[in-house]
Amino acid sequence: MQPKQKSLRLRVFAGPNGSGKSTIINAIRDKEVNGFPIDFGYYINADDIAKHLKEGVFDFSPFGIVFTKTNFSVFAEKSGLLNPSFTEEDFHASYSLSGTVFKAKFIGRIEQLAQLIARYLREALLERGTRFSFETVFSHESNLDIMRRAAEKGYKVYLYFVSTESPEINKYRVKLRVTRGGHDVPENKIESRYYRSLSLLTDAAEIAYQAYFFDNSLDDKPFRLIAHFKVVDGKKVWDETGLHSPQWFKKYYLR
Repeated sequence: MQPKQKSLRLRVFAGPNGSGKSTIINAIRDKEVNGFPIDFGYYINADDIAKHLKEGVFDFSPFGIVFTKTNFSVFAEKSGLLNPSFTEEDFHASYSLSGTVFKAKFIGRIEQLAQLIARYLREALLERGTRFSFETVFSHESNLDIMRRAAEKGYKVYLYFVSTESPEINKYRVKLRVTRGGHDVPENKIESRYYRSLSLLTDAAEIAYQAYFFDNSLDDKPFRLIAHFKVVDGKKVWDETGLHSPQWFKKYYLR
């Protein structure tokens, strides 16, 4: 008898910079369902990839995908992530590849390369048809696109969205993170991404099989699960949390 094939799952951990996605992810990792930990599949986070590159190299072999300089170049050129500040010529000169081991040549290109690698892995794992999860600030419609395509391919898409009441909270949290050795994000980017991320919330939830909404506005209290739904027979079935909905949720989802 062949082992039962795992059903397809995509888990998207989304929210503006500094909202607390890592805290949510760690809490979900610690949770069990029917006595088993939640299966994240392959986990993709551009910040983690950048950290590997800063420390030395990033190895594609654990992901079990075919990776060559040619297919990565083709992907990069079509990705929309190359621009006047990171041209095709800059891209080709920015890294070296030995087998599945990827190395950035210039520290100033690591963040851009990490974004490309994260996008590439998402596409490769979707094409392969395996479970995977990714973390994103969710400020670009490409995230909606991959969620839609995953759903069309038969994936059950889980959305975990966390936000705060104001981008000023996020700016403060990022500054605090930097003092603890974390990565920085310019304040103007934090603010613009905050509003872009929330503007995509409703569309993302419409794609999801299940969606969890978290508020993490208070510094002296843990995050709150403010709402959750599961689609049953084509309709959203909401849990009763008994919690007051924050303004960001009322404005951007309950509009």
